Amino acid sequence: MPLCTHSRHAGWIDYPCSKVLACHLLVFAMNPKLILPRCLFVSLLFCLPQVTLAGDELPSASSHALVFMAPVDRWAVRLELRGNGWKQKYNDDGERVAFGGEFDQLALDSNLFPALGPFGAGASLGMTAFDARVSNSYGELDIGFGVTADLTVGALIPFGRSSARVNFAVDGGNVGFNPAFDPSQPVSGSNYPFAPVGGAVAPMGTEGVQQLLTDPVFGYGYERIEDTRRSGLGDPTVGGLWRFYKSDKESLVLGLGVRFGIARKDDPDNLLDFPIGDGSTDLRGQLEYFRDLGNGFDLRLLLDRKIQLADRITVRIPAPGQLLAPASSKERVARDLGDFWEYDVEVGKSLGDWRGSLTWHRYDKQADRYTSDVGTDTSALEANTRVYANQWRAAISWSGIHAWSEKRLPLPLIVRLETQRTYQGRNFVDVRDYYVRLTSFF
Repeated sequence: MPLCTHSRHAGWIDYPCSKVLACHLLVFAMNPKLILPRCLFVSLLFCLPQVTLAGDELPSASSHALVFMAPVDRWAVRLELRGNGWKQKYNDDGERVAFGGEFDQLALDSNLFPALGPFGAGASLGMTAFDARVSNSYGELDIGFGVTADLTVGALIPFGRSSARVNFAVDGGNVGFNPAFDPSQPVSGSNYPFAPVGGAVAPMGTEGVQQLLTDPVFGYGYERIEDTRRSGLGDPTVGGLWRFYKSDKESLVLGLGVRFGIARKDDPDNLLDFPIGDGSTDLRGQLEYFRDLGNGFDLRLLLDRKIQLADRITVRIPAPGQLLAPASSKERVARDLGDFWEYDVEVGKSLGDWRGSLTWHRYDKQADRYTSDVGTDTSALEANTRVYANQWRAAISWSGIHAWSEKRLPLPLIVRLETQRTYQGRNFVDVRDYYVRLTSFF
């Protein structure tokens, strides 16, 4: 989970306010489509009459909530909202290519649809034109309680919405649907689903290929290739943060937690499904180091480790080299997603209540592993699942702690704006993220 050091506040809020916020959180859990900033704002308004003041000079690690530790016997709340989108990705060779490019300018011939084999090597349903753009709106509500000055327990509740806008068309082709085909009868030379174009047989075109992919009669049973949207909860984390070392200039914080795989898993029948979470239960460990470098400069180092536990999932299992797996390939298999590491190296500069920072971030994930109970070759599922990404971030934050302690602000609030860009990767999308993060205490 995110972390924070040297928080020294007392007398922030009493029990009635906690009940108000708890009610809002319960409503949110029942309906993730509610607007969280409004819930949080209303909760804090109820809290304001009961806030008492406590202000002393704080290092930037605390005044800007770089790590998420709550004051003793008090709560910390953080709301992070993120938007991103992409049209390109980094392939297995680290080259930037169009997202979904494998479906663009694709000849729909017998290599893709073996049923076209009897019509010869030149038989085709046409050539595709495909492009897609993915846009996401994610959020995370973090709640922490200070058991002691150096121990915080809490939860991270992710939620979001993922959308894909798609342009898909098929043109040309010399094979179409056979109008005399009777799907209630066995397929044979005299009852074949396809026929050469001519006379009553027209080229399939876009809608014909959509029918081929979606109608179970033809063995594929996919959903239509069209704009998609998914929203809901991600995989929440429950854990704790222990600040086991601190001095006037530096601190070390250890975080341990469990992320519970409750998010809906990938839909094997939707080629453009982007789940909010992977649905895998994980063990999480994090070590964070902060050091005051003097003259307003500081250094933050982060090491994050996630161990993804094995589970079971229903998937389509393509044959090696197969782009579209038929519905008959669906099988419930054992899944062990690759464990991964994340690293941050951040340098910040504070000036009054403002802080700017630059961060180098590295994401490194091992390959996935799938095992079939009946011995099906799962190598196609495991291909291209080794992932890494190098990213940079730039952020600016404003701390209202001093303004609040001087009664110039009605509540203790820290605001952070951040942008992140991927500049190198493997099997990773070429994404730019924009964040806004609000942190408060009571």
